[in-house]
Amino acid sequence: MLRNIGSNWFVMAVTGLATFFLMPFNLAHIGKEQYGLWLVISALTAYLYLLHLGVPMASVRQMTQAIAAGDTLKLNRIVSSCAVMYLALGLLVVALGIPVMMFFERTYSIPDELRSSAHWAFVLSLAHTGLVFIAYMPYAILSANQAFVPLNLLLAAAIVMRIAVNIALVLWFSNLMMLGAVILSVTVFEFIISWGYVLRKYPMIRPKLRYFQLETIKEIFGFSVYVFLMALGGQLAFQTSALVIGHYMTNADVVSFAIPNSLMVILMQFLSGIAAVIMPMTTNLQTTDNKTELRAILYKWTKISLALSWCVGLFLLIFGPSFLAFWIQGAYHPESGRALRILMLSYLVFLPIRGVAVPMLMGLGKAKWPTLATLAAGALNIFLSILWVKPYGIEGVAFGALVPNLLLSAAMTYLVCRELDVSIKSYLSAILPLSVIGGLAGLAILGWWHYVWHPSGWVGLGVAGVLTIVVSTAIWTGLVLRHDPHVTVPRLSDILRGRFSW
Repeated sequence: MLRNIGSNWFVMAVTGLATFFLMPFNLAHIGKEQYGLWLVISALTAYLYLLHLGVPMASVRQMTQAIAAGDTLKLNRIVSSCAVMYLALGLLVVALGIPVMMFFERTYSIPDELRSSAHWAFVLSLAHTGLVFIAYMPYAILSANQAFVPLNLLLAAAIVMRIAVNIALVLWFSNLMMLGAVILSVTVFEFIISWGYVLRKYPMIRPKLRYFQLETIKEIFGFSVYVFLMALGGQLAFQTSALVIGHYMTNADVVSFAIPNSLMVILMQFLSGIAAVIMPMTTNLQTTDNKTELRAILYKWTKISLALSWCVGLFLLIFGPSFLAFWIQGAYHPESGRALRILMLSYLVFLPIRGVAVPMLMGLGKAKWPTLATLAAGALNIFLSILWVKPYGIEGVAFGALVPNLLLSAAMTYLVCRELDVSIKSYLSAILPLSVIGGLAGLAILGWWHYVWHPSGWVGLGVAGVLTIVVSTAIWTGLVLRHDPHVTVPRLSDILRGRFSW
């Protein structure tokens, strides 16, 4: 399990590095106005991506069961049926994208000199969204086989390709249209390498039209409708801020919020490295009705997720504004630093739930109430963001995310405890007291250090990062997880030898 999660974390680290280098690069070459427009385009086309109707996650669950049962025929029926449907959905996306593009061009403020570029950037983004369904399907196949190492190597190769193409195209022609060309060309690259690898690695998988069955689609849809609605709720909660800010404020303000929000997205993806492994594992354990092991996974990985979230969270809460000013430089605005701290407060609670409780519920097939809770949180996020954006600016939008995140965390905690027959009181008493004490201790120590010495630049922020890791590791290993019944803290000698487990 650690090997799979570690490979997930590797690709998240590569993604983080890509964001770290490409965001300031693109801002410097195309400017905040054009980049803000690109973020609005990305947010709108992301809603079209929801037309996958939750099939990827649902198909992973179905394929996992077919693989566990050794049913090759059923596996090919699932793959073939999903492939045919994805091709049809890709065409539907392109058709529905035309009125969405008209809405964008008539609703949002686009300078006359950028109208042509914005139009073609939207067209290219639309083509990417239509192709991405079938291009990403091999990743679902690899997830079902729990082949996370090759999956993440393929993803890492695509990210490296994206960095190279982005730099080349933007240097050649500094225009937001080039950002659309980047994502489309990388998606074509992923389509070729991912399908090529899967068909060679798993010769038993041979998608054919004769394997297509409406019954298989209906079976998948029985679960995927909840996944779709959960994805919609997530889109409302985490990806719609650009649309609100772009409508009520300016395109440059979109960038000011997107900068701190991009760090939250990276953190969510990082914790998703745990989620991607936990979901199929939960499905396997459910098949054998092993609730004891499921409870052990809940406790163990929630604590590990909390430790990781607090480590990164402490750095961003204390040194975050200084980091943003160094990272983005001329594009930085103090409001971004304040929004970062507000967002980080809510994500300290939400991230461990998103990384462990949610995938466990989905792996158990208990998607109804998590879906409704996520939809409610997304709707509340939009309502509060619209309510607070005018009087409080991007900080109001950040507070609009904080409240729903906390409520959603509470709801998911209740649901997973109910499904695993765990007392909420015993769960919280095992998780919270020492975690809160450890987090506040780290906040006090690092806050004092920040008061004494305000770090800046590579050296200063590098020292601050190392200090955060040292302090967090000392507190969690020496206090929070010491003698913990669920997590075995590895010894330093074992870590150095590469032989350890939690």
